[in-house]
Amino acid sequence: MHKTSAWPLAAIYAVLIVFASLFPFSGWRAQGLEPWMFLAAPLPPPYWTGFDVTSNLIGYAPLGFLLALALLRTGWTRGAVWWAALAGSLLSLAMEFLQIYLPRRVPSNLDLVLNAAGTWLGALLAALLERWGAIDRWSLFRGRWFVPDAR
Repeated sequence: MHKTSAWPLAAIYAVLIVFASLFPFSGWRAQGLEPWMFLAAPLPPPYWTGFDVTSNLIGYAPLGFLLALALLRTGWTRGAVWWAALAGSLLSLAMEFLQIYLPRRVPSNLDLVLNAAGTWLGALLAALLERWGAIDRWSLFRGRWFVPDAR
């Protein structure tokens, strides 16, 4: 088991996701819509753009990476990728549910799918890099060149 900064970094990144997903934080109100109605909308939604697809896929990948790395580094070797992907997917689901109460935000099932996929890809990358020893090599490099005992 390793000392890791992945847990606090994952928490900070999750807070950034909440900020980005719910900004602006004003105008909250019930709009007479069920919060889960976006789940039944047809895919793809009529208003998607390439930027939306890319940002939603890439935006959650660091969260998946950090969560999986934190789990792997604290001894959760079995299922770390799946637990990290589940946590990121649940965060995304919560953000989409809450966006129904913000008039300037539009909840989207495509966003949910892409966020979940991004989290899974980030978690998978962390598991692969950990298995190949790349994370340990990075820690050694960083310790030699920047901060001793850095992890």
